[in-house]
Amino acid sequence: MCCAGWLNRTIGDLKTNSVEEVWNSTASQEIRKSIHDGSFRYCSYIRCPFLKSVSGPVQKLADVDDPELADAIARKLTVLPYGPRELSLSYDRSCNLSCPSCRNDLIVESASNSEIHSVQETVRNQAFSAAQHISISGSGDPFASPSFRKLLQTMKVEELPNLKNLHLHTNALLWTPEMWETISPGIRARIGSTLISLDAATAATYVINRRGGNWERLMENLAFISSLRRQGALHWMCIAMVVQENNFRELPALVRLGRQLQVDRVLFTELGNWGTYTDEDFISRWVHHPQHPQHAEFVRVLRDPDCNDPIVEKQFTAAHPLFAPRFAAGHMMLPPRFIESQLIKRIAPASASHPAP
Repeated sequence: MCCAGWLNRTIGDLKTNSVEEVWNSTASQEIRKSIHDGSFRYCSYIRCPFLKSVSGPVQKLADVDDPELADAIARKLTVLPYGPRELSLSYDRSCNLSCPSCRNDLIVESASNSEIHSVQETVRNQAFSAAQHISISGSGDPFASPSFRKLLQTMKVEELPNLKNLHLHTNALLWTPEMWETISPGIRARIGSTLISLDAATAATYVINRRGGNWERLMENLAFISSLRRQGALHWMCIAMVVQENNFRELPALVRLGRQLQVDRVLFTELGNWGTYTDEDFISRWVHHPQHPQHAEFVRVLRDPDCNDPIVEKQFTAAHPLFAPRFAAGHMMLPPRFIESQLIKRIAPASASHPAP
């Protein structure tokens, strides 16, 4: 199941329920029914880029080669006999930054937060053994969060027998060589991919959009992470920008930075309002909209040769043909997940699993 920004239905609460109870809850079954009947009535056609662009989990039924998934589709199962294969650990919002697009204030939870500890232990004890892909974190930073940092430092290979990839979504400011060494070699070997949020390609814009950040430290850490990618310790590296009015002119420079770092992907995503902007402020930043005063210039920037380098991925949903191709007939939309879960599976198709209905 994907995040609340794309899916308007909560399937359960791990603070009070088991993983199995949440995974096959009544709400989960209703969402799967909506996939089987083709209505996708719980999905956001506005926010989900895959519904617009026929990409990622949008597949022809004939292309589904996972036997369990194909069987679940064929039999229209709503109660699945297997547990979640992909885990997006986003139950701790702790971060060392307070980016305006995400939050108004700095959030760092206590290491002794009992609710977070309880959810983490539930996931670890009940879902780790079946997990094939784990992502940390879509809610904060994996190194700034006391709970996620401890998890990374105490994970054992034996509790993750089916894990194919551990993905880190980070701002990279705390991903130093010293921090890397605090993670066991066995777990480091399973950290195969990373998405690093930059939201800028210059120091001046970075300190505005990544409030609390340090551009020089970021460049040092990106060089280190890039070295991990070149050495093969990482199999996929992505840098990303949430595109808005004050940074869209830096998109070509971001791509050039990506080439310098030898990344696999440079990701452009659309600004959303997670309750941190007033309506007026958000509209002034939302350059994707055709009626925005800078929209025409934005389109010209997107046509820049750098912005059309093969390493660039555009994830926009605004009503413009450059961003949002029409939904194609003859395809089935398997349930959308967070963007990077689809991107990282392009690294090694032979080992990738399809999302379950």
